[in-house]
This record gives sequence, C-alpha cells and structure tokens, in this order.
Amino acid sequence: MKKISIPRARINSFLLPLFIDGMMGLVQTSVPLLALRFGASAWFLGMLGWVPQSLRLPICLISGRVSERHGRPRVMVPAVIMMFICCIAFTLAPNKLYVLIIYSLLMMSGGQFYTALEAFIGDHSPKGELRKNLSSFNIGWSIGGAICAVMAGFLFVSRTFLPFGLGAVLVIVGMAILISWSREPIVGHHSNEDFSTVSTSDDPGSLLTIARISHVLLFLGAAMIRSILPKLGAELGMGEATIGVIMGIAIVGQFAGMLIAGMSSWWRGKLWPLILSQGALSIAGLAVYFSSSAYVFAFATFLYGLSLAVAYTIALYCGLQDRKNMGHNTGIHESLATIGLIAGSFIGGLSAQLISTRAPYFIISVVALLSMGFCVVYRRYAIASKKESPDAV
Repeated sequence: MKKISIPRARINSFLLPLFIDGMMGLVQTSVPLLALRFGASAWFLGMLGWVPQSLRLPICLISGRVSERHGRPRVMVPAVIMMFICCIAFTLAPNKLYVLIIYSLLMMSGGQFYTALEAFIGDHSPKGELRKNLSSFNIGWSIGGAICAVMAGFLFVSRTFLPFGLGAVLVIVGMAILISWSREPIVGHHSNEDFSTVSTSDDPGSLLTIARISHVLLFLGAAMIRSILPKLGAELGMGEATIGVIMGIAIVGQFAGMLIAGMSSWWRGKLWPLILSQGALSIAGLAVYFSSSAYVFAFATFLYGLSLAVAYTIALYCGLQDRKNMGHNTGIHESLATIGLIAGSFIGGLSAQLISTRAPYFIISVVALLSMGFCVVYRRYAIASKKESPDAV
C-alpha cells in the first residue's frame, strides 16, 4: 500500500507557494503602477486595496467548505487557471477600470487557492510533520513574494508586460507541481495514519481563539503600515529610497519570524508567544508615533514583520492541528487576514485624514495593549472553567 512521501510533501509545501506567491509579488507591486499609467487618482489607488479584498473575503469562507466536500484539487485547479488568465489579461489592459476588475478576479482566485492549499498541506502531513510542512509553506511564500516584489518595479519600467508575463510562467510551473502532488496519497487514504487516530490532546482549545485574535490584529497593523507609513515618511522629509528600504525591512522581519517559528515547536501550546507578538506590535506602533527617525521606523517595521510571522504561523497551526474541519478552519484563517487588511486600511486612512498621519499607530498600540489584557483573562477563564492545561500559560 502506497504511503505518503514525507520529503516530497516538505519540498512541495515549499515550492508551490514559492511560485504562486512569486506571481502575486510581481502582480501586486505592478498593478498600482499600471493603474497610474492610466491616470488613476489617490482614491482609485485606495479602491485597488479594499475592493478586491472585500470580494475575496466571502470566497475564503466558501472555498474551505467546498474543499471539504469535493476535494482540495477541485478547488485549487480552477483558481490557478484563473490566475493564469488574469496575468495574461493584465498585458492587454486598456484602462484603469479594467485593471480593477482583473485584479479583483485575481484576489478572489488567491483566496480560493490558499484556503484549499493550507488544508491540502494538512492532508499530506502525517502526525509529527504538520509543523514542519507549514514552516516550509511559510518560508516558501515569504521568499517568493519578497524576491519577486523587488524585481517587479525594474521589470515594469523595462517593459510593462514583463512582470505579468513572468507571473503567468510562474503560475504554469505551480500548476505542474499541483497536478503532480494531487496524485499522491493523503493522510487517512492509502497511508499509515488516519485522522480518527488523532489524540484529543491535539485540540488547541482557547489558544485557537487567542491565536486568531493575534492573527487579525497583526494584519490590521499591516494595513496601517503599508498604507500610511510612506506618507508619514514623506511628510518628515524622508526620500523615496529611504521609505522603500523601511518598508522592505518589514519583509526581512517577516522572513526572520518564519524561520524562528519554523526552527522548533517552542511556541506550540503556549500563550506567551501570542501575547509577545501583540506586545511587539504595540511597541512598533508607539515607536512610529513618538519618533521621526528613519532608524526607529526601520526597527518598528522589522518588529512588526517578525511578530506578524509568529502570529500567522501559530494561528494556522492551531486551526489544523486537531485535523478536524481543516478546510473550514483555513477559510476562517484567510478571512481573518482579509478582514484585518480591510479594517486596517479603513481605520488607518480615516484616522490619518481626520486626526494626523501618526494617529493610526497610536490607535493600533492601544488596541494591541487591550487585546493582550483580554487574551490573558480569557485564557485564565478557559483554564478555570474547562480545565485546560495551565502549562500553556
């Protein structure tokens, strides 16, 4: 009876998001530049942020449940095909409205794909391998997105169609990996382990809720940093190159966080890493609020990226570790990230407009501090009422 290939699952967990998120890095960086070529206003550029994400949200919730009933490949393959079509369509764009429509379709396809992929990785992870495969997944999408985002601007300036054409090529490679991997057996099906054997000790309990709170909070902070920090830096007289480096350091911090979280299971079943990630976000926000130094801003974005990676990793793992309703849980996971981005863009933009460009960072710091207190109290209550293990505190 054929068994799961653990090395192949680890490699594919890295390669598939590497190529697909590489495409996303190329396109997401190039789309605002393309819209500007068609005379997009600041308001329209804002729409490119929240409209596609708003449409992506229900897709994340639906696709997870559909993948539970009909299989992950039947959800992922159509999504990848649509990604390829969108990449080609961008090279034919005649106006900014067309760009918004195609970009919305791409984001919806991404929500459909990643929700199923995360559960798909769980399907191919025997007991003891889930954390390692999720680590490969996180490192894969971080590297792919970061490298290609850096390349995108240079490619776009050289030839407008290049980032979108290269994105289409990356999607084709990802499709080949997906189709090949789909033929492999999964846990509970022609393998040496069945989900029914999973111990009840794998239930994350209240930590799942706390991890999700941290997850959405960090993405809310992400939206504020991405949307408002460049404007704040420009107001303080920082050059475009300096601002670009500061924003890029957030990716460096994120990659470092993925590596730290993937090194071992030091964070598994513990409350303090989640509280620490929220605390780090609060410190980052206060650093930006009180300082005008580019070095402090760089420290803040690195700290933010580091904490986001840890919170993201823990939330995803907690949603999959008991192997129950994995598609449903990954749908919630992706939806919370989307909600955080939408809410962060809205709150950040509104507070920056009505109060000051520093206001969003004071707001996120206060919210993070309140969240820390709530999570500690909630965990204590869960231990007292449900007799969860106090070792996790």
